[in-house]
Amino acid sequence: MKKWIIIGSVALLLVALAGSGYFLLNRSGGGGDGEFIDEAADLGGMPHTVELGSINSVVVLDATVRAEPGEAVEARKGGEVAHVWIAEGAEVDQGAPIVNVRVPDESAPAPEEGEGSPSAPATTEVTLYAPIGGVVSGLDRVQVGDVLEPGAVVATVAPEKFRAVAQIPANDLYRFYEEPGDIVLEITKGPAAEQCDFLSLGPSESSSVPEGEEAGDAGGGGTVELACRIPSDLQVFDGVQGKLSVSTGKVSNVVVVPATAVRGNSEKGEVLVVSSDGAEEAREVELGITDGSLVEVVSGLSAGEQVVDPIPLDPRFDVPGAHMEEMPEDEFHVESEEG
Repeated sequence: MKKWIIIGSVALLLVALAGSGYFLLNRSGGGGDGEFIDEAADLGGMPHTVELGSINSVVVLDATVRAEPGEAVEARKGGEVAHVWIAEGAEVDQGAPIVNVRVPDESAPAPEEGEGSPSAPATTEVTLYAPIGGVVSGLDRVQVGDVLEPGAVVATVAPEKFRAVAQIPANDLYRFYEEPGDIVLEITKGPAAEQCDFLSLGPSESSSVPEGEEAGDAGGGGTVELACRIPSDLQVFDGVQGKLSVSTGKVSNVVVVPATAVRGNSEKGEVLVVSSDGAEEAREVELGITDGSLVEVVSGLSAGEQVVDPIPLDPRFDVPGAHMEEMPEDEFHVESEEG
């Protein structure tokens, strides 16, 4: 009898189980085909000696270049355009005059009753100034004689500056231990990488709450946006893509262990300490920063002690098959041919 077995599928199944920390054992030494125990055997780790070391936590994020947003020149009281000082596209300094607007003179005395035909109300001119330095836009829509509604935007002044922005999934904020001070921007197919000065870290403009919902109602949560100022001598264009390398924390000469030896990644964790006689004790530890490979242990563990690495999986969450992708049934078929 010839048996044709899809070896690749079986091997993939075994790798998936081993990667999850479990392996299925035969029920007995001489059991027949398909007889497996229901429980999984935990593939335990080996003792690892705790040492002092250094950690530099770096997060790499996809980034987009954006032109610095402008500020509006607003006619708060409305009025009639009396004079336009500059042209569309002009570059101005902060405080430069943009437009004169004629508005009612509130200090003029009111006309007395019975003095013949009413005269035109007294007016005064108000100058609207540039709120910041930059390039003026939107002024081509304004002409002398136009009547403006209260709050109308006459023009916008935008600085010729750019920022790089990157969205950070909420759970990745655990990797931000302090205000980012070392950010490097690399433009895809652009100039060499350069430093990018930190500007802000806050809610993303695109993570708005849908109408009718309150913050926290949506299961997906929001995202946070990191922004940094691009150097003025670095040539960029609005919308180009790149990457930000962000240093989120650095420590040196501290107690470190492999990330695989700890249950937990932020603030609190658990390790299995191995005593001199080989006994294992679960111990809670306080955690500092991590680079994804090593974790700083702030308290609860000392250099020279030993911990189990990798720490056995948590049976409350890591179960056999939990990390396996579903596979078509025909990937596991066995064909036999009598010969």
